[in-house]
Amino acid sequence: MGGPEPIGAEAMNIFDAVKRANRPGPPEHSITLRVACAGAVVTGIAACRAEGELSWTVAGGSITLVIVGMVLAYRTRLRPLPWIKPILAISAVAAFVWFFRQLTGQAIYDVSTVENPLAVLFVWVQVAHAFDVPARRDLAFSLAGSASLMAVAAAQAIDLGFGVYVLVWLTCGLAGLIAMWSSASDGGRMRVGGIIATLGSVAVTGTVVLAVLPAPHVAGRIDFPSAAGPGAPLPVPGGLAGDTKVAQLAKPGTAAGRTRVGGFLGFSNRLDTALRGALGDTVVMRVRADRPSYWIGETFDTWDGANWMTTPTPHSPQRLEEDSPFILPGPTVPPATTSTDLQTFYVVQSSPNLVFHADTAHEVWFPTHNLFVSDHDSIVSPIGLGPGAIYTVESYVNTPSTEELRAAAGSSAVPASILEQDATVTHPYPRVKALAESVSAGRTTTYDKVESLIAWISKHTRYSTDIPPLAPGQDTVDEFLFGNRTGFCEQISTSLAVMLRSIGIPAREAVGYVPGPYNPITDLYDVQAKDAHAWVQVWFPGYGWQSFDPTAVVPLANPSPGSTLWHGATAALGRLPWVPIALVLMLSGAVALVVVLRRRRPRTWAEKAARGIESAGRRAGRRRRENETLTEYAWAIDQLAGDRSGTWQALAGIVEASAYGGRHPTPEDDRQILASMRALRGELPRAGVLVGPGALRRNAPERRRSSPPPRGAGGTPSTDGDD
Repeated sequence: MGGPEPIGAEAMNIFDAVKRANRPGPPEHSITLRVACAGAVVTGIAACRAEGELSWTVAGGSITLVIVGMVLAYRTRLRPLPWIKPILAISAVAAFVWFFRQLTGQAIYDVSTVENPLAVLFVWVQVAHAFDVPARRDLAFSLAGSASLMAVAAAQAIDLGFGVYVLVWLTCGLAGLIAMWSSASDGGRMRVGGIIATLGSVAVTGTVVLAVLPAPHVAGRIDFPSAAGPGAPLPVPGGLAGDTKVAQLAKPGTAAGRTRVGGFLGFSNRLDTALRGALGDTVVMRVRADRPSYWIGETFDTWDGANWMTTPTPHSPQRLEEDSPFILPGPTVPPATTSTDLQTFYVVQSSPNLVFHADTAHEVWFPTHNLFVSDHDSIVSPIGLGPGAIYTVESYVNTPSTEELRAAAGSSAVPASILEQDATVTHPYPRVKALAESVSAGRTTTYDKVESLIAWISKHTRYSTDIPPLAPGQDTVDEFLFGNRTGFCEQISTSLAVMLRSIGIPAREAVGYVPGPYNPITDLYDVQAKDAHAWVQVWFPGYGWQSFDPTAVVPLANPSPGSTLWHGATAALGRLPWVPIALVLMLSGAVALVVVLRRRRPRTWAEKAARGIESAGRRAGRRRRENETLTEYAWAIDQLAGDRSGTWQALAGIVEASAYGGRHPTPEDDRQILASMRALRGELPRAGVLVGPGALRRNAPERRRSSPPPRGAGGTPSTDGDD
């Protein structure tokens, strides 16, 4: 009688199974596979270095060791060195011990705390494994492991430069998979058409998936990393950085200056509306946010006819001294009408030491021990910000509806400080006041008055950056509204703010950035120098400062990848020179048509007749096989038709006699033969019909076979195409 196996026997079975699973595979001799796997691993290490996950020393040493290990493993693939595995096992244990020691005792408050040691751990494992890859499955592990390195690097990628590493890695991976398949099939080769079809299917599928993805958003609350870059302390605490060095104080702008405006791109303690900055397409920073917004740098409340300034207060700026994150003055819990917005700013070019943010900033993650906050919602860093600086801001975004803003006009009194600083002008503007009252006449709410003034400006003025600087003593608002009525964002927004103040509506000037082009691959806004902007903020009781812009529109939400790709594609297509393209396409189509027609037109009678036979066979469900003679093919058609007399073989004999024997049919026989072929083709797959009067007997040898004809040394008339 049988019974349960003893526990010892069961343990031995498990041990044997594990032993079989870990039995070394046959040695892999493919050099192509090894080079592809090594290339994928090296690319992954280089990508981690490019994203700052590894130091130059670690990356360079690791790449060298991976190459050395791969070469050594190839040379010892037939007889692996017995001492390699123990050393590698000890190395792996040491790597994990080091990794956990790196995390022990740390306050894990951002992703980089884990991510950087994790990248080193993955590299360590790949380096150790490179010395023990004698078999194909070992190389497959290296190829798969390189994907983890690319994933770690991708987590920190913020621009499309990372795409170069992705393309190289994909190339190595594809070459490795093809070489692996070829090795597994004993030298078999994959068809080029199959590879192209597979890649095309993957590309189409990826494009479709990307097109239908929803707009991205931050799914959960995490504390983002911060980095100072090459920042250095400023000589004056709370001062603004200049336009040549990150630690240099801002200077007033001049018409002869490098950028003509003061500070970095005009961000300084004074906004001179008489000058226009020399802005370009250079990306100054990249932003990941829950939603697009006006990213505020500074606000101004005092206007002197040419410049905006900020009125100093006894308690401004306020110095915050605490560890990151900094909690800014204001409500600790967002009101019911607001939502939170997380924005991470990646500085690309040297920038002002302003901490840009969406209104209203509540919490800031920043790589310093203090920040300066003004009464005018400006946040200033104690250090200059250069390339590589990173910071994150959480804002309470208040977006009331149009009806709510209309109803807010009489909901509560405007604070006296707002009326004193933001609802008055430094000198009378009688013409401006008369114009504002005339345009807003009949509007009873603040919101409707603002919108009426914006509509008038849009209709009666022109936006242009190609205007000369104002003459000394010339008033910006008077010149814009009653002079040339041409200007850029600073002049247009300033005129709107003064018009609002002239009729008692609190307004102030705000400067910062509008979102640049959205990149659906990186999920980042590429903010360019030309995206520096000025707009107006209007005070609404119960809702605070609300942004209004007569020259730009900020979308309400992040676009979906599909809509971004569609708009980008249509914009690119719209810029193409379609008339020359149409002419080239028409000419190419005509040439292609001529080539096809010439290729399909039979060059000889024999070729024309051979095509007829092949066409008949296809209609009967039997295609001509590769390397099959015409006579053999005709015999197969006779079998389908049940024709024991060999009618189609006789026709094939006529064709071969014409092609190789020079026995061409007369014009009359030609017509009879082709007519008979058409009749026979109509009869398939029923029994064949004899060809008409004597044509076959005069032109073909006697063929009466019930078995396939023997293969001869002769060829077969080429059809050179398909019918």
